[in-house]
Amino acid sequence: MYALVPNMVVCLLNEKLLEHRKLKDQAHECKKMDKIKAENDPSVSCWTMDLQAVLLSPKTQASCMFYKTKLQLHTFTLFCLDERSGYCYLWDESNGGLNSDIFAWIQYSHFKNILEAKRHNKTIIVWTDGCGYQNRKVTVSNAYLHLAKEMKVTITQKFLVHGHTQMECDSMHSVIERKISGYCPRDYVVVMQSACKCPKPYHVTQLTFADFQEWFSDLYMYVSSICPGKKAGDPAVHDLRALKYTEVGISYQLNFDDDFVKLPPRQNVTLTGMYESRLPIKKRKYDDLQALKYVIQCT
Repeated sequence: MYALVPNMVVCLLNEKLLEHRKLKDQAHECKKMDKIKAENDPSVSCWTMDLQAVLLSPKTQASCMFYKTKLQLHTFTLFCLDERSGYCYLWDESNGGLNSDIFAWIQYSHFKNILEAKRHNKTIIVWTDGCGYQNRKVTVSNAYLHLAKEMKVTITQKFLVHGHTQMECDSMHSVIERKISGYCPRDYVVVMQSACKCPKPYHVTQLTFADFQEWFSDLYMYVSSICPGKKAGDPAVHDLRALKYTEVGISYQLNFDDDFVKLPPRQNVTLTGMYESRLPIKKRKYDDLQALKYVIQCT
């Protein structure tokens, strides 16, 4: 009996591996079909998005700066597959953090501007990784649902399989990191704007706490959870493969081959604004940044 245990474990691992690979292939094939559909249908727009690794400011080769703490810069990138255009949203740690409200506001504001400028777009397809606080979050879902109701469109949010989340927007990160240099956040904006020439330069927006302050302070939240199950053993949020937002509500998929199922109703909640002022930084970081001024002036 004990001799059979290792073989049973190997069989279970092989089954899980085959299931994982099948799900990965389905996701990539579905993403490929969405891209082709967007290129051939002007009413459909397909996007990928992701958060870039933290950038530090100032950036210089001066050795005395090596152990100094620096200002953290966050960049959220979006890439339109059918138009091959990239968008960057940049903010520093004193203007906002990395909570889900930030990403909900950026995605809501971005796609609202896109839909207002391109009235022929009636379907938005968004491909992301499965990061919880960026994408699989009720705040983000409420933002998409509100936008779908407001603009009378259909928005579909799809998630790649973990470990296989390569996307077109990742190339933006590589291009930016090869070009990046500068002493202050504004210098990084200029670098990002000129980092790519072909097929077109990136659209770069520098954000402040005042932008986030306007986030849905009076918005009525539609759902308090996007979990498809209600008890132990039911599907959880990490099992979601896609979420569809329409004027009538939210529906979900647990497999890319399945039909969309209406999300169970949840208790309604309200949301307050995020920031009333800039966020404080640590005293050590402030002192280090002040000390770096001398180095910057001398370089």
